[in-house]
Formats: sequence, structure tokens, C-alpha cells
Amino acid sequence: METIGLRELNQNPSRTVARVRAGASIIVTDRGKPVLRMVPEVEPDSILQRRVAAGEVRPPAEHGMPELFEELAGPVESLSDLMVADRDRERSR
Repeated sequence: METIGLRELNQNPSRTVARVRAGASIIVTDRGKPVLRMVPEVEPDSILQRRVAAGEVRPPAEHGMPELFEELAGPVESLSDLMVADRDRERSR
């Protein structure tokens, strides 16, 4: 990441912004201490990302919902076995 002083930013703001637009990330320092970081703005790809960026929604704390699938853990019959059992029940009625 590139570093420039506050004086250089004040003297050449357009040139600095042009470099950031071109993809550079720049740290601006004041008397050798970082005071701000200039990074290119990235356009969100999805509606969710745009709403998160606008502060309209919060991103999920975790990915997925594992608690929904805890009940499913264990032996599961095959689909064909379930279909045969269902057909046999229908015939016995």
C-alpha cells in the first residue's frame, strides 16, 4: 500500500484521487502517523450487498442454519424405499 503525506494530498488532490480510481490504495500520514486510508470504491454485486452497504440490513452472523438440520441427523431411508412403502399403504386401503 502506498503512503503519502498530508501536504502532498493537499497539493495534488486530483492526481491522488485519480490513482485511487485506478485501483491504488493510499495511506495518508500527518507528521509520519497514518490518519486516513484511501481505497477504491467497489460496487456491490448483489442486492444484499447493496442493502448491507446502505445500512438497510445486517449481514448474517453465521452462514447457514445448522440447527434446522440437527433433527435430520441419523439413518434416512432411500427415496425408493419410501415410495414402495407409500404405494403399499395406498394398496392396502
